[in-house]
Amino acid sequence: MLISGASLPTGAATAAAAESSRPDAGFLAELSSAGVLAAANEMGGSLPGVMAAMTEATGHPYREYRWWIQRDADHHPVIHAMPPEAEAGWTPWERWVVISGKPVHQLWVLFPLKNPSPKGIPIWYQLENETGLEPLWLRPAATLEAQLRRARVDVAADVLGLDFQKTFLDSLTRSQRETYRQFRWVVMPHSLAADQPVVYALPPMNRAEDWPWESWYTDGVTPRLHHVHYTKENSLAKTRWSEFPGALQRPPEIGGVTWFWYDSKSMTPALAQPAPSASLKDSKPPTQTRLDLPLKF
Repeated sequence: MLISGASLPTGAATAAAAESSRPDAGFLAELSSAGVLAAANEMGGSLPGVMAAMTEATGHPYREYRWWIQRDADHHPVIHAMPPEAEAGWTPWERWVVISGKPVHQLWVLFPLKNPSPKGIPIWYQLENETGLEPLWLRPAATLEAQLRRARVDVAADVLGLDFQKTFLDSLTRSQRETYRQFRWVVMPHSLAADQPVVYALPPMNRAEDWPWESWYTDGVTPRLHHVHYTKENSLAKTRWSEFPGALQRPPEIGGVTWFWYDSKSMTPALAQPAPSASLKDSKPPTQTRLDLPLKF
């Protein structure tokens, strides 16, 4: 969680800064045992410092990635960082390679498919990279637009037939954009969404009573759906729903929690719509059974 130093006494701000810059010892050990730190030292340049910085607070779950090393044809090390299975193909597979004697950072994706082989085999392709040697999510994006483009929400929106600019940016006030910058945005496909991308906006869990997690997708019948979920019932979100922890093709944040959700008729992010009111304490929301789950995101 990011803490604003401006809202803390000087001593507390200093302590918070020290805490945020403290390496994650477990992650550091994981990278070391995978050979990542040794490979970074061998590749040289600023890469060793970049990898060390990644073990500090980044706000991105790099610890959940699969990290491994291989050697290229010239025996140079190649560092791989594969995102979790659920989002792989949309979230870039990050690689560090040696080209002309210098380390280079590359981003590779699978979706949307481009130029599959004549036999129909999907082929990974490279994206332009504007972060230099740094991991894609090492530093927070400067704006919500940059954050969404980095998460490839703009590409997924195009697949779903949504106007990216109007839906995710123009509909928000400056304050609302700053709020949504605190969310984790991720795109992943789902078999129940006709294998099309699902756009997720995931708030910090300690704010999920008031800041909902949202999803935009198609079920293969309705062209575009927008579902809104809170951890506390309100005047709009009345239907209980839960997903098992570890469910495939789902963000891990949503598993093992009881959510109250509603189907928004607007594609506009929920916090830009009229705020729901608290529900009556004696209300009895309907419960969504497991049989309903194929229709639900």
